[in-house]
Amino acid sequence: MPTGSLLAPPQESPFVATLKEEPVKQIKIARSEKKALPQLGNTTGDMGSLAGSPEGASTEQGDGLAEQDGMAFRLPESALLYYDAYVDGQPVQTGEIKWIADDTGYVLSITIPYAFVGPFVFESKGKIDAYGLAPSIYWAQRGKNPPRFSRFERNAQGGPVMFFSEKMDFSPPIPPGTQDRFSLIFQFASLLNGDGKIDEVGTVRSIPVASFDSIEPWQFKSYGEKISEDVPSMGLTTLRHYELLDRPSNKFKRRVDLWLVRDLEWLPGRIRTTEANGRVFELVFKQKAPLSRTSE
Repeated sequence: MPTGSLLAPPQESPFVATLKEEPVKQIKIARSEKKALPQLGNTTGDMGSLAGSPEGASTEQGDGLAEQDGMAFRLPESALLYYDAYVDGQPVQTGEIKWIADDTGYVLSITIPYAFVGPFVFESKGKIDAYGLAPSIYWAQRGKNPPRFSRFERNAQGGPVMFFSEKMDFSPPIPPGTQDRFSLIFQFASLLNGDGKIDEVGTVRSIPVASFDSIEPWQFKSYGEKISEDVPSMGLTTLRHYELLDRPSNKFKRRVDLWLVRDLEWLPGRIRTTEANGRVFELVFKQKAPLSRTSE
């Protein structure tokens, strides 16, 4: 694959309408046939078992999720996805995303090998609540650097609160629908699986996102559904492109672009992150393998 296609920004048509913001709304989940989460036999870190209720997650939602009013919401099937990884357009090694979920909870793990520096590892674990994915723990480690985390204490007295590795004395309340940096991608996928007509061109979806020291709303601009080659490995395919709008409080000036693919149940076909120093990290879909309850 020519790396030039990864470096060139996609050609997008300018919006002709005023941007319409979509705030966080409750969801109405479509239940799958699977009722038990498969185990992650080799999950990095002491994350505990996924059977039953994940740590820090409320069990009050129960089967009421299926009856409540709200946005249609269907989780993508559990899968192991492989991605070609690039740094500044140059290939490194194959990255891996492991997504395991049913209507009780999920585990999401991402590994990106990086020679000489060490692997980038990210993990998010949580439950499904009235607003969709409800992370209980998110942690990341880049190479040999110490791991960083965000912990969602949803059963805390006085209401749910956050704890951060980068700001230990700061415990803000958790806004409804709060995601971490990677669960938000699968939140998007689940909403699109529920209703592929949402987020028309010009819509801005606002999602509270927890980092390692704060929570702030991230606003993603939608370019709507189109057939394009923006995921080079898949050729012409139907996808949705979301772009993270700049935020005044964005001290790292990080840019994020997501390309979600209909043929992958709206899982990411391409993820591009541009750092403040101009360095570009990119994952481009390579292969997908299903995961069953016995695969682990």
